[in-house]
Amino acid sequence: MREFSVPQERKLVTELPGPNSIALQARREAAVSRGAGTLANIYMDHGSGAILVDVDGNQIIDLGCGIGVTTIGHAHPAVAAAAAEQAGKLTHTLFTVTPYENYVKVAEKLQQITPGDFDKHSILVNSGAEAVENAVKIARKHTGRRAIVALDHAFHGRTNLTMTMTYRPWPERAGMGPFPGRSTASPPATRSETGSPARRRPSTRSTTSPPTSARPRSRRSSSSPSRATAAS
Repeated sequence: MREFSVPQERKLVTELPGPNSIALQARREAAVSRGAGTLANIYMDHGSGAILVDVDGNQIIDLGCGIGVTTIGHAHPAVAAAAAEQAGKLTHTLFTVTPYENYVKVAEKLQQITPGDFDKHSILVNSGAEAVENAVKIARKHTGRRAIVALDHAFHGRTNLTMTMTYRPWPERAGMGPFPGRSTASPPATRSETGSPARRRPSTRSTTSPPTSARPRSRRSSSSPSRATAAS
């Protein structure tokens, strides 16, 4: 069983935010762009498993998980060892200029675990928004079609193209247009009272910028999976 360097429990030793976090917030406001907003001005120092420890020594349960990317927990010994070994061996090259084996190994692993009996090829990119943009480019190139169908009430990114597909007019899209191409919002599948799939008409999003005063009507979760494909 894995041993943790921090007890897996919530423990507060100061008010939140604590004095060290408050001091860091003042430094942040003087140096960091306001565009990089946060939900809580509590600054982390280290973590272990599901627990984060802030700069004041408070232990907090990490429910954010880096937006779902640290699902095996913080400071996992195997991950830390692999990262240290790789940093001591080779720090970074651009795969499209000077390729390396680990990129190929990840693509091979994705081939193995992705369902379906068909040829599978992968491209590894820096962010979810870049992945969505590449999916749109690939779909457009393959089909020759230009319009985009995306799941309604889903978050796709904050780049110019992915903002077109992101559901919230504010704050992501307010004052940021014009946007490229046509984007159609398709509602997720639901069930009617009879148990059969309910039908709802897709809506076409405007590719112009909404007014700055626009506000979302609710604070619903944006955890719907992001999917993009080309449509006629």
